[in-house]
Amino acid sequence: MVIIFIGPPGSGKGTQAQTLKDNLLPNLHLLTVSSLLTEKSNDGSVLGNNIKKRMDNGDLIDDNIVISVVSEKVENLNNEQILIDGFPRSSIQAESLNNIFKNLDVNIINFIVSDEQLLERIKKRSLEESRPDDSVYEKRLGIYKKSHNDIINSLNKYYEVIDIEANNEISSISKKIAGKLGLNWC
Repeated sequence: MVIIFIGPPGSGKGTQAQTLKDNLLPNLHLLTVSSLLTEKSNDGSVLGNNIKKRMDNGDLIDDNIVISVVSEKVENLNNEQILIDGFPRSSIQAESLNNIFKNLDVNIINFIVSDEQLLERIKKRSLEESRPDDSVYEKRLGIYKKSHNDIINSLNKYYEVIDIEANNEISSISKKIAGKLGLNWC
């Protein structure tokens, strides 16, 4: 099973991924593009340093680099249960899913959250976690909004994209996701 969570920064993708793993799918491998890129950005290579600079500025990483990093990790997991958070972030990345997940069952969950709720969550998260990318949140949200419709259109060519209203409490959202995935929420 492959699950992909897409949605704006601060929409709860990471929280819901961990909740799903903790409560329903203990063998689920959680992959976040940001953690894969952060890992690469800390390896001291020229590519890693370029990734680090772009991430610190809130810029998107080139599609071919992201696709390569994700594809390599997925291959290494050898068709195990996977949840990817933060991919695809462009229509080019969305088109690559069909090649990365050949003949696998792919479930795409699209988190729908109001701008007001997103801003509230990011402010809270920045106080609790002090993530450097939260300081460039408005830039990241603008980039997301600019590309989101193209991403959804690309995904719809190959997959059913399931919209989840994610303005509610964590447990309510978790139940919705579990239901859409055909899993029984405890």
